[in-house]
Amino acid sequence: MIKLGISAFYHDSAACIIKDNQVLVAAEEERFTGIKHDSSFPIQAISWCFKQTKLKIKDVDIVYWYEDPIVKHDRVTKIFDKRWFRTFFLRLKYNRQRKENDPAKLLMDLGYRGKIHYTPHHQSHAKFAYFTSPFKESAILTIDGVGEWETVTISRAVGNEINKIKTIEFPNSLGMLYSTITAYLGFKPNEGEYKVMGLAPYGNPKNKFRDKLDKLFSKRTTNKFWFDQKYFTWEYSDKIMFNKNLCHLLDLPPRLPEEPIRQDHKDLAYALQSLYNREFSKLVVLAKNITASNNLCLSGGCAYNGVANNLAYSKFKSVHIPFSPSDAGSAIGACLTSHIKLNPYLGPEYKNEDITRLLYDEDIRKKVRFVNDSYANIVTKVAQKLHDNKVVAWFQGKMEFGARALGNRSILANPLDPNMRDKLNRVIKKREGFRPFAPSVIEEKAKDYFNINEPIPYMNQVVQAKTDYFPSATHVDGTSRVQTVTREQNPRYYQLLKEFEKISGHPVLLNTSFNLKDQTITRTPRQAIERFVHSDIDYLVINNIVILKN
Repeated sequence: MIKLGISAFYHDSAACIIKDNQVLVAAEEERFTGIKHDSSFPIQAISWCFKQTKLKIKDVDIVYWYEDPIVKHDRVTKIFDKRWFRTFFLRLKYNRQRKENDPAKLLMDLGYRGKIHYTPHHQSHAKFAYFTSPFKESAILTIDGVGEWETVTISRAVGNEINKIKTIEFPNSLGMLYSTITAYLGFKPNEGEYKVMGLAPYGNPKNKFRDKLDKLFSKRTTNKFWFDQKYFTWEYSDKIMFNKNLCHLLDLPPRLPEEPIRQDHKDLAYALQSLYNREFSKLVVLAKNITASNNLCLSGGCAYNGVANNLAYSKFKSVHIPFSPSDAGSAIGACLTSHIKLNPYLGPEYKNEDITRLLYDEDIRKKVRFVNDSYANIVTKVAQKLHDNKVVAWFQGKMEFGARALGNRSILANPLDPNMRDKLNRVIKKREGFRPFAPSVIEEKAKDYFNINEPIPYMNQVVQAKTDYFPSATHVDGTSRVQTVTREQNPRYYQLLKEFEKISGHPVLLNTSFNLKDQTITRTPRQAIERFVHSDIDYLVINNIVILKN
């Protein structure tokens, strides 16, 4: 059976092809368009999937769509009906887009005439988390902005069965609240939440915003919450998420993107993360109480909140968070019906001969020179360059699926150098100086350096560092968003970490995604070379080729 899985029209559009419960390929549309969190119909990702597998649309037995458009339409129209006059033009826009974005029509344009299975949004999240986990039974907690109606679900899974037990529905949404304050702080919703998490530790724990944010709740119980909608525009605007009532409550003007970040902004970020941690912890307790499981799967866009994720161990012995818990991963999750062994390396890869051919291109030869070497020699030389505080772009194998670069499309640096974080933020990534970087560490040594409960292969938990060895990969509050690496999962990256250990004494590297400011993660060798040439990165390694600037 050939399945085509698709997610689209909110954020992080993606496509995958599954054959007999094996994911052959998967890719996000943003990798091809260069538009971060691209929400459009993933036509380029679909085309690449077919090209890579040598399949055609006629070979597809069934298409799985990651949400139910009919239930989503029910929510949108009922919300519009609450403010008929105020949402008049928004309704017209929605009706036009609904026709343009009809999955059946778009697939028919591709030549598909078969069945489309609409998997409910939060069920797609839950299936991706559970069926990629090692658990045979588990609690599942999904949290995001909004699916059709749901913003939170708690399920109990046993074998191949997932039974939903508890839901919270729109407009009561922790994800929407986090995005709203992200926008208030001058960052882009559905993208800048990472910045808010990074900014939060700079805030004062005892600040005026904690009590103010509590007033956003109209009601709370031990297992549910309701938001007072007088502060938000979620129900009648697609341009802005808050109104003047929130401005008056916070007594702080919304920050414009170009304005400097002040202590009040840091305090607000701290208060938001503190509130999210509290409400997340309540949901964790509820999930434990109603499922009685020792295992927990987390999914939905909010499962990227690594600060909160680690709090789940207060009630659960083991926690699984998939490598792409947001809507992109739901393109895969919508298709799954049983457990599957899956790693995140599902995207494009390139052969050495293709890269060499590219490097002999006349225009590129003017910019760079290169050395072809053995795998072993390159790993040894790169480890030494990293120890010498050089910055290396590391491009190898299949591209990662999801928001994290996990050693195949990464910029690597020495975490022992106290100046490296500022150098990367200011000179190379060209981003805010408060943004932290993550350390990669071989799995068997991870507990020597970080207070982890179990392996963290997908860089989705923030934990306390046990040492001060890594000043450039440890945040201001002494935490790190760790990636544990095994030889089985990524043999070449693992070997690089081991070589770095021989020189430095520590199998740890600073790892950030291979992209510059406002760019998507590097997909092609040509992109890699262009970005390398126009940055202050010292070396570029593509497979077995070391590239230097002329």
